[in-house]
Amino acid sequence: MLDSITNSRYFYHYVGAAVTALTVFNVFEIAFLLWNKRRVERSEAKRLELKRLASTALITATAPAALLPAPASDDDYAAYSEAVASVLDSFEGEIAERARGLISELGIDAYYRRLARHRLWYKRGNAVDILASFRLPANREFFLAAFRQEPAPEVKYRLLHGLSRLARDHRDIAELARLLSSLPYLTSKYNEDVFFNVIAGLKAEAREEEFGLFMRGAMDDQAVRTMVKRDILNACYAAVCEKGRPVLKAYYSAFAHEPEVLVACIRALARVGDFSAVPQALGHPDWRVRMAALKYADVCCAQLVPEMRALLRDPNYHVRLNAALALARSGDTGRAVLKAEKAGTDKFAAQMAAYALSQEAA
Repeated sequence: MLDSITNSRYFYHYVGAAVTALTVFNVFEIAFLLWNKRRVERSEAKRLELKRLASTALITATAPAALLPAPASDDDYAAYSEAVASVLDSFEGEIAERARGLISELGIDAYYRRLARHRLWYKRGNAVDILASFRLPANREFFLAAFRQEPAPEVKYRLLHGLSRLARDHRDIAELARLLSSLPYLTSKYNEDVFFNVIAGLKAEAREEEFGLFMRGAMDDQAVRTMVKRDILNACYAAVCEKGRPVLKAYYSAFAHEPEVLVACIRALARVGDFSAVPQALGHPDWRVRMAALKYADVCCAQLVPEMRALLRDPNYHVRLNAALALARSGDTGRAVLKAEKAGTDKFAAQMAAYALSQEAA
């Protein structure tokens, strides 16, 4: 076949036709790309302008809906939703109420609720993210109903993140924790963010005690995974749960055989200035607990210097290192211990002492 083409007297005609067709295709492809680029730029410029108009109207006008065109396309709804979410993040009081009112007046919430039932999971997920940014209390029941019917785990995680912004009391938080525990474990950071949102929302309403009530109930709740309980404690650390000391101590006692929970308790307590768990934790069998305690041993009490010195000979490298660094932070007494260990016969302790002193000198 190839030989017949190359030997044909029309061979160069075929080559010329192919080159011409390829050239035309490339020209059309470049033209299409340029046209599409221009179309996208115009669409983006229009969206940004509409977002600017909506933001301005929400801040300056008492009836912003009367000044704005009704949304007619996906880009229009996106522009309005971005403007509303931005205003809600930046303002409270009357302006925030106007923003929430605009959501209903322009049918923005209804539009994204319909989109949340789209056959494509990523479109449903995007709609849920936008609805969550509005933080409308009415969306809580919608999110719960959608969670029960949703087949895609990716969307379920987004629904739970949205629910974390709408928790009203300890019962809502308990339901959220159980739903979260019913899904395959995602990441510690995701769970921490979920409960951080809850704590931040309750703090804004001066109702932080509701989180303490939830934590007491969750401590013995078998429907809440131990890893999720650990992440709840990490959220307490991140959000600085100042009223949570008693329940944090209760968790430390109740989960004595769960090192990761104990570490989270130590950190959360230390964040609010409570170091009562540190002395006991320095002697814990698990190296992770000992290391967590060493992070705060130097600010706990001066009488812990002997315990820190003993940990310079710990079997675990990380514990030895943190013991040396804690001694270096313990003032003249700690540095004197390090100098003595540096000149001692225990090579592991000497190495850690030398390193910690060099860091202090630097």
